[in-house]
Order: sequence, then C-alpha cells, then structure tokens
Amino acid sequence: MHYRDDLTHIHHQGFSEFAESAAPGVLALLARQGLRGGHVVEIGCGTGILARELTRAGSTVTGVDLSQSMIELARTTAPGVSFSVGSFDTVAIPPCDAVVAMGEVLNHGTFAGVRTFVAHAAEALRPGGLLLFDVAERSPVAAREETRLGGDDWSVIAINESDGRTLRRRVLTFRRIGEEIRRDEERHDLELYDRGEVLSLLREHAFRVQVRRSYGTIRLPKGHAVYMALTPGTGAPKKPQH
Repeated sequence: MHYRDDLTHIHHQGFSEFAESAAPGVLALLARQGLRGGHVVEIGCGTGILARELTRAGSTVTGVDLSQSMIELARTTAPGVSFSVGSFDTVAIPPCDAVVAMGEVLNHGTFAGVRTFVAHAAEALRPGGLLLFDVAERSPVAAREETRLGGDDWSVIAINESDGRTLRRRVLTFRRIGEEIRRDEERHDLELYDRGEVLSLLREHAFRVQVRRSYGTIRLPKGHAVYMALTPGTGAPKKPQH
C-alpha cells in the first residue's frame, strides 16, 4: 500500500506547501465559473490541506484517497469534511459542482482507469461544472533523478527513473520515533500520459478543455500539465461570493 504512516507524516510535514500554495488558484477558478461555495469532490485528497482551504471558503467537500493513513490525518486537518478510502478509478462520485484531482493522482493507475474516472466525473458534474486535474506527461527522453530532503524528525530519498512512458519512484524514508530511527521503503509505479489522448478523452464526454502549466501562480514542473475541463451549460453560484 502506498503512503503508509511514515511517508504520510513526511508528506504532511515537508510537502504540504504545494497544496497550500495552489489552493488560491483552485479557489479563483471555482469563483470564475460561479462554483465557489458549491460541492467539491476531491480525489486523492491526501492529508486534507486543499479540503481545509475549500471549506474555509464556504464549499462543501467530499474527500477520497487510497491511503488509510492519509485519510486518518485528513480528518484531523479538515474536521467536518466527509472523507473515505477509495481509488480514483472505482469510487462512486456523488452529484457535485467540481471534481478536483491534484498532484499526479491519475498517474497512479492506468489510462483505462482514467477513462472510467472521466466518465464518472462527467455523469456526476452538474451543468457548468468543473473537472480539474494535473498529470505527468510522456517524454521522448529517459531520465533519472534523485532528491534528498529532511526535517526535524525525518528525512527522505526519492529516486525517479523514467523511460518516457512510465515512471518508477523509489522512496526511502527515515523517521525518528523516540530514540529509534525507523526506516521504510515504498515503490510507486506511475503511468505517463499523452496529451492528445487525454484531450480526446475529455472531448468525447463533451468537456470544453484548457491546458495550463499552473494552479494560479504555482507553476508545475516541466513535463506536467493542468487540465481545466468544463461541462456544457452555465454554472450558477451556490452561495453569495465573499
């Protein structure tokens, strides 16, 4: 299982800045479409950072993540949000105004799973609704990258190896528990996607699509893209704008 207790702790302590910094951009997109204050379903909600910011802005949030450890921490981070354990390609998405999957969530599966997810999102979204997600895309160049980071009671080594179509991520974690240094290792296999195939899939379901490199002012790394897809129709604000 991915994101066990130690990696969840490290992710929350050392990598929450991305969700916190991206949240204003997500809120601005929702407001622009008249959806701020509506019901947002967040797939791959992690430790609840974005869910917390959405609820503070007046939205009702349903959060789903495959990691039990992530969900347990999310319930503390964003009290009052309905969280559950589930996978993006099998979860039943309730009727909603927006579906968000931020942070390579859809890469942790297959394109067949993405097809299922997009179909479910299209059925669940109300007219004028927003499907917002980012993915790591295919590259003609193979690459290897190693990153080392640390905090007060943890350190992590992430080794990424890509052949241009898939990415294998080996994550070694070291966490101080009392006088003990606990070591763990996770391996994450990600499928990389072709932009043309993603666009075709979204348009099959009548989405109007824009591709971006950022959530607001937060620019994604090279080789990543943000997809902003709107259902036909006109959305209306569910609550007064603040």
